[in-house]
Amino acid sequence: MGKDNRNRSLFALQSDYGGATLFLEESAEIANMKMQYLARKRVLRVKEAFLPYTREGSKIVVYDKTNKSYKIRIPKALRSDDRSKITAKSEQEAYERMYIYLFGDDRYTVRSLFEEVMNNKEHDTDTSSLTVSRYRQIWNKYYEDAPLADMSISEIKASDLKQFFKDLTAGRVMSRKNFVNIKSIFNVVFDIAVDNDIVTSNLSRNISCKDLKFKAVDNENIRYTDEDRDKILAYLDGLAEKTGYEYGIELMFCLCVRIGELRALRWSDVDFRKHTISISREIVLRKGDDGKNHFIEVNHTKGGEHGARVLPLSERAEKALKALREQQVVSDHICCNAAGSPLDGNKFNKHLKKVTEAVGIPYLSSHKIRFWSVTALARATGGDIQTVMYAAGHVDKNTTLHYIRAVQSDTQAEKIRECFA
Repeated sequence: MGKDNRNRSLFALQSDYGGATLFLEESAEIANMKMQYLARKRVLRVKEAFLPYTREGSKIVVYDKTNKSYKIRIPKALRSDDRSKITAKSEQEAYERMYIYLFGDDRYTVRSLFEEVMNNKEHDTDTSSLTVSRYRQIWNKYYEDAPLADMSISEIKASDLKQFFKDLTAGRVMSRKNFVNIKSIFNVVFDIAVDNDIVTSNLSRNISCKDLKFKAVDNENIRYTDEDRDKILAYLDGLAEKTGYEYGIELMFCLCVRIGELRALRWSDVDFRKHTISISREIVLRKGDDGKNHFIEVNHTKGGEHGARVLPLSERAEKALKALREQQVVSDHICCNAAGSPLDGNKFNKHLKKVTEAVGIPYLSSHKIRFWSVTALARATGGDIQTVMYAAGHVDKNTTLHYIRAVQSDTQAEKIRECFA
């Protein structure tokens, strides 16, 4: 794999968000068509069951004007209890209820619950459109044609799940990380089933996968090094003129922020007297009311649970901020383009690529600057997890531990190298 393609982050994929929009719209349309097909199929099964007991031309569902409801009278031969009719608020609902009465409730399949999960995520303002797209891609590749997809969630046994996972991983064809992403589909499907009292426990989260075998992967945590940072900052110092993108690159190497947080920074967030900056917003990709993806600014950062985090400013960061403040562009945002609009994530990475080529180091996306900053902080604090979590804006401790382990891996390599020097 070429240098330019290594470790493309989600931010580097922002150039594809138009394609992701089309993909999401087509996927949603296909899912809707499937739901309509299943609904029609259930109606036909009810009509077939009623065929021997209804006169030609007579209606199965009739509207009750007095009670303003739709009802189906159950033929005696089809009754399984003392009920004589089914009532509902619509004709389709009447057929649905009649179908359940005759054949049982098959609505709670893995497939139908997954579509409910997707519907929730698509309407959740805290869920990125890229996350929705990733879920749909995993489903289409690994679940769409799997027999388990159309099983009732309540009928799935631990042995069914385990066999599905064994078949997926047989021959060490995938990495553990890839498997975890695939398994997350079952995790959230069982979550919604538990939340709606369909099942009592999350079978997917409880099942042991320790015996599964995975493909060996390169455990090297590829990121910018301290030497890379020094070269990049030295190059930026030598530029006669810098745009908001070059200043943005410099600030990312001086702050523990995500690219979306950098893009959302405003001058009101800076306190030069206290030498601090407040991180409280980010720019993210979300689906709008028109069904299309748009970048919007939200008043919280990833996770959104702990409010703003206030970070101290280094002399270098303050110098860059003061230089930005002297620029001719008038904008509330600190890092902006010539028109005063927030930086574009894809263009940011293009500028970053030009800089890395100029100094002769491999290009890595903006997320790898983030990786450098968090691991550098972990190293500087001796792995103080609370400090790193706060500065990085992590909600989950395991995320922070991932960066701390990267530092520990560096230390181990240095000790081994010293041993055999």
